[in-house]
Amino acid sequence: MGRWSGLSTELADLVTITVITTVALAATVSPVDGLLLAAVAIPFLLFVPGYALIAALFPDRESMYQQHRLVGLERILYAVVASICLAVIVGVNLEFTNWPIRSVPVVSALAAVAYLSTFVALYRRKASGSEPSKSAVQFNTGSNSETQSDDGGVQLGSIIVAVAIMVALVSVTFVAAQPQRGETYSEFGLLTENNGTLQADGYPEEMALGESSDLYFTVTNREQQHTNYVVVVQLTRTAPTGDATERTRLDTYSETISPGNTWQKRHTVTPVLEGERLRLTYLLYRDGIPDQPTVDNAYRETHIWIDVT
Repeated sequence: MGRWSGLSTELADLVTITVITTVALAATVSPVDGLLLAAVAIPFLLFVPGYALIAALFPDRESMYQQHRLVGLERILYAVVASICLAVIVGVNLEFTNWPIRSVPVVSALAAVAYLSTFVALYRRKASGSEPSKSAVQFNTGSNSETQSDDGGVQLGSIIVAVAIMVALVSVTFVAAQPQRGETYSEFGLLTENNGTLQADGYPEEMALGESSDLYFTVTNREQQHTNYVVVVQLTRTAPTGDATERTRLDTYSETISPGNTWQKRHTVTPVLEGERLRLTYLLYRDGIPDQPTVDNAYRETHIWIDVT
């Protein structure tokens, strides 16, 4: 019973870390929001991953394992610093993945670090606890030996924290040197020509059946990468409810645009349907089009209403 009690006490902090990590991860992926989520996530982010990492590096809570001693206050201080560094490193490196910097990816990555570090700490703590009395005698034979152990522990811990801070700073500097990703989107618009000037108004309201008119559409690539765009031009007859009852594809255009550039296309529109309030629709797609292009499955859409006589 005494042995089990000693073992439980020895592993109490690791069990607590595991429980807090599990609760924080569950709260993040669940619909929980607001103050409750903050109350769980903030303590986790600021302490738990760092504590687990420090526990893996210095597994013996009695602080005499491998001649490196960490007292309780030092362990807490290093845990907070290490947690902040880990959060920065995870956030910075998410910039290079498909995952956004949101609560779920960040907490999931830090939870993985905490679980792995806790497992390493558990393994090393059990290994170091095989001969506790011998270790205690070996490192406590004199005050000078203990003092050297204390100093060595603080120095090693300081080096570890310094290295973690340097890694975080290098990661931040590297990302800062890269082009800012920001929000990715595409600008899509329809223009007309008036006295040699392109403008976003003065659209034709009437066209003759079979006769042609010139219009312009523009696509500006803000996707931060080369993008293949396809524009489908349709003439659609609609019901009073707005639902399409008949549609005809007039033209299809495609172009690959580099980041930050604009594709401006002058094209000819020739109506093949006759009627009032027909919808001349422009559908924008990226990387190909579906079998049945519609407003609902388009990436971007713009249109004007015309009467065809």
